[in-house]
Amino acid sequence: MDAITTKDKLLLHARRLFWANGYSNVSLRQITSEAGVDVALISRHFGGKLGLFEATLEGAFTLFDTPPITPTELVDAIVHIFAEAPRTSMEPSAVTMLLTNSHDRHVGDLVRRLYDTHFQNGIRDLLGPDRSALFAAAVFGFSIAEKSLRVKGIADPASSAYRAQLRNFLMTAINHAQ
Repeated sequence: MDAITTKDKLLLHARRLFWANGYSNVSLRQITSEAGVDVALISRHFGGKLGLFEATLEGAFTLFDTPPITPTELVDAIVHIFAEAPRTSMEPSAVTMLLTNSHDRHVGDLVRRLYDTHFQNGIRDLLGPDRSALFAAAVFGFSIAEKSLRVKGIADPASSAYRAQLRNFLMTAINHAQ
């Protein structure tokens, strides 16, 4: 079994801390303390804090192996992602990263641009501007209602009822956009 490299340790801890707490709320010393390495190694491997944050974003917006070509395929793919997401992982999700960092004064523009380029543009091409905006609001709204607010009435994620609730919600967002 290969030992984890210093660079990988830094990425692992930076992703967890930046994504959960926000770029501006995390110091390089916190990351290196968690990784058990010297702070100078961030400059060596990533050029600095921003370079390290950017490295944590690699693959963050790749949700689909094959891009959906119909609205129903899009909904099915999102339902699958939500239903299969690990609920006990210490690793924050890409949705958490977006919600935590999209408003950050240092990296917010970057995060929003990457999200738009690698995710929302494809949905906009598929659904059009109005329906894609409402779809994004539905995805993020459902995630917040389930994970942050823990709204009662959302079914257990392991159940078929959960899949049905989410599918219904997303299809309604797509079909009722003006």
